[in-house]
Amino acid sequence: MITIIFAPPRTGKTCFMTHIAHEMAFDRQRSKRMQREIMSKMANGFDNLKTVPTHCVAANYDMVFHKYRYSPRFSRRINPFRLGFANDFVQTHFNLPFECIFITEAQKYLNSRMSMYFPDWQSRWYEQHGHNDLDIWLDTQRPMLIDVNIRELSQFIEIMSLEFSYNGYGRIDGLRWHIRRIDNSALFDKYMASGKQDKTCYTEDTVTANYNVFDCYDSQCCKPKFYDGHFDTDFDYSVAEPTEQTAEGYMRYLTENDDELPDGYYQKRGKQVC
Repeated sequence: MITIIFAPPRTGKTCFMTHIAHEMAFDRQRSKRMQREIMSKMANGFDNLKTVPTHCVAANYDMVFHKYRYSPRFSRRINPFRLGFANDFVQTHFNLPFECIFITEAQKYLNSRMSMYFPDWQSRWYEQHGHNDLDIWLDTQRPMLIDVNIRELSQFIEIMSLEFSYNGYGRIDGLRWHIRRIDNSALFDKYMASGKQDKTCYTEDTVTANYNVFDCYDSQCCKPKFYDGHFDTDFDYSVAEPTEQTAEGYMRYLTENDDELPDGYYQKRGKQVC
């Protein structure tokens, strides 16, 4: 199944999705089914298969899962642009059977504004993901930014509110989400058309995590990207000094103040090299 989780910023979308991933990472039955299928393939001519993971969670952000009497479990890293069937253009991931795939900020990868460029090898992969027993979870602020082909295959969860509980030391030790579940895209469209007022479109539910989900992931895991291209330079730190009210001061301001459009800022979309 494909599930789209949506809500405004800072309302617990990714945190909720991480809780689901935590549950899947310790789902013994699912993990056993995955392992049995992989070992069956190994015994039947798939000689290059060497990996039999302990769990089935993959994501485009890093997660680590903890549970009493279990060693830590780490999510598998994926690039959502590389989810799809084998093709002549892009090297794609070889997904595990029964894999649970979690994609945060999904509109970046499945942008509805780029629907005319949505590759067939990826569209068909989403359409047929159930044939490999995959489950896919997407989070976004606005579901309409997700490609319509994906929305039509999805169920939806709207995060209405998030509450915290605290231990005696003032640390978070539990979370509770109040959510609305919408079973399919037709009900979602009806729900949105009603201004989210049509109560026949959804069921309400409460989901509880009795641990601090924020310990499972780094909400700033993309920080290294801000240093890319700058490892051999210092910060370009220009101090805002008062402008001298003279001709020389004005000329210096016009020379040193960088607030114009840089050359090369706008680029025509070209063919991607992957």
